Amino acid sequence: MPFFKWERSDEKFSDLNFTTKCWLLFGLIFMTCIAILLLYGTNKGMNEHVFFDTGDYYVSEVSIQAPAFFLLPFPVLMMIGIIQKSFNYKNEKTFLLMIKSTLAGIVLYFISSIVLSFYIEANLKNHGYTYCSWYKFSPTRSPDVWLKNSELCLKVHHYVVSDVEEWFEWHNEQGIEPQLDELKAFIAKVNKEQGR
Repeated sequence: MPFFKWERSDEKFSDLNFTTKCWLLFGLIFMTCIAILLLYGTNKGMNEHVFFDTGDYYVSEVSIQAPAFFLLPFPVLMMIGIIQKSFNYKNEKTFLLMIKSTLAGIVLYFISSIVLSFYIEANLKNHGYTYCSWYKFSPTRSPDVWLKNSELCLKVHHYVVSDVEEWFEWHNEQGIEPQLDELKAFIAKVNKEQGR
């Protein structure tokens, strides 16, 4: 494979000006951070949405995180290209491979996002979860929220949703089943605190 045959470049790293060297260092650090974020997103998406804890009473589902590993060729090959440049090797073939694999990765990402979305939804339904939209007035994008007890799906104003999510997350962490009366009292308390 031509990618593994690194050829020496006529352009030396030592001949580059200071600004270019700084940009290469910044690019390497930035691409490393992007790769770590993609791996973290994939891990989080798989653990929380594909292999979720069926004992939870509340699941906030985002299927776009799990297939993020398909986007890894971009930062990884960009990092390799920067390393090649730093050690006086040609990096044109690496960047060409990066473009091809990134385009393929984007296509695979969108396809797997759609497939995973259907899988996650079916899996949640099979485990007794019900889809819930908390908004009284539907915003552009409602969160995908699934509850074990459909009675807890109360319509609330958008300014209360984050508080309600935290309330459900606390119950999940404590392993305490949420009660309808408690939720109504909590929403009334939050509304009162916010003067609504």
